[in-house]
Amino acid sequence: MAHPQEPDPALDQALMAVVSPSDDFLQDARSKAELARTLTHFDALGRGVAAAFNARGVEGGGWTHTMTPAHWGNVTVRHRDGMHFSFRHHGRSRKGAAGRRLTVETGYPHGYSGWRAEPITVSMDRDPDAIAADVLRRLMPAYQDTLREALEAAGRRDAERRARAGLNELIEQLVPGLHGIGGLDPRSAPDRDTSYWPGRDHVPDGQVALPVSGRVTLNHDASEVEVKLTHVPPALALHLLDHLRRCGVISGRVHAVGPARVIAGEVEPREPLHERAQPEARLLLTGA
Repeated sequence: MAHPQEPDPALDQALMAVVSPSDDFLQDARSKAELARTLTHFDALGRGVAAAFNARGVEGGGWTHTMTPAHWGNVTVRHRDGMHFSFRHHGRSRKGAAGRRLTVETGYPHGYSGWRAEPITVSMDRDPDAIAADVLRRLMPAYQDTLREALEAAGRRDAERRARAGLNELIEQLVPGLHGIGGLDPRSAPDRDTSYWPGRDHVPDGQVALPVSGRVTLNHDASEVEVKLTHVPPALALHLLDHLRRCGVISGRVHAVGPARVIAGEVEPREPLHERAQPEARLLLTGA
């Protein structure tokens, strides 16, 4: 049976670095000696590595550390601009020195799927300053090279999200009752790709309905839009098609009249064979 431990300043300090611990985790930390030792060890490691980075002026300083509420070693040393290293203990089932190795992994922006720096391992029993020097020598160069590409990709994705959000906002002003997939409130996903709007028969009281249902889908950077209309009355469909025609979005056949002219709607006579034929009117459509 576990017994509560005496107040431990080192454990109290370690728990301040744990991100969003549950009440059960906090109780375990104070009642289970093994968990308390793990937390204090990794708090000291993360605190020491961050201090070593700051002392060396790595990326201009600004390094701190956090821990996840886990029963094994797991500490992250993070820079204020997003660069971070995680130190994880995966070898608890191994014997001897092999069971005292930490895997050091690099962190990248969310969604990045390109090349990443290969993780390294270090001994968890070394001095934090020596571990920091090892990370800087063996892992930082590859991390900086691959992180540059990741940050550029993240910048492009962010610009694309902003473009979608801007166009979605304009569409929302024109289409009352617009919602995302599954009835999602557009405000909770302003950069969404696809939105829907209900037809006249499915709009809650107090909202203005469009006469048709539909879907609008943006491509990744909002440079193109796909609009699908459903339940369109025939008269409205003809009106929409006529509007597209007048805007220059036309599909049809183009006939050349004369050596180098295209004349829309001109009467083009047939060549007579034995008798003069009646003129034939042709509708010639040209696109803008």
